[in-house]
Amino acid sequence: MRAIVIAVLALVACSEPEREPVGITRQALGAPVVTTNAATLVTSSSATLNGSGNPNEAATAGYFRYSTTSPGTCNDLFGTRLPSSSFSDVSLGSGTSAVPYSLALSSLTPGTTYYFCALARNSFGTSVGAVLSFTTLPAAPTVNTGASSNRTGTTATLNGSANPGGAATTAW
Repeated sequence: MRAIVIAVLALVACSEPEREPVGITRQALGAPVVTTNAATLVTSSSATLNGSGNPNEAATAGYFRYSTTSPGTCNDLFGTRLPSSSFSDVSLGSGTSAVPYSLALSSLTPGTTYYFCALARNSFGTSVGAVLSFTTLPAAPTVNTGASSNRTGTTATLNGSANPGGAATTAW
């Protein structure tokens, strides 16, 4: 009688479907998950765009889109692509956790607001992050010194001009 009970228990144990070990969660393969992070190192003509992407176990590449016009929500058609070619996208690997990536942007206009978002693509699709913005710093003021006028033995008028570069400027 004892042998029969053991055989039945062995049969039940072998017929149960395979299960993940308790406490381990497996994420399904899929399109990457993307986050747009704040721009850094903003100057009057450059900035660094930042994002992160979780590849979800598929080879993934990250890139950005930017413009001086807000698209409302991020999409792969607005503004300018950075880098300009997908051959230069940042490799994010094929892991299961977020990988940060950054790209430098140059030749920007001083005192201008730019909108940007992070994107990532893999064989399962393209995902987009939120649209963020930054404003480049104003240009440094420029000064031109002119010739003096109304000269006498003890006085003269000094002449010059300045372009404030878009920022509050004091001259003396």
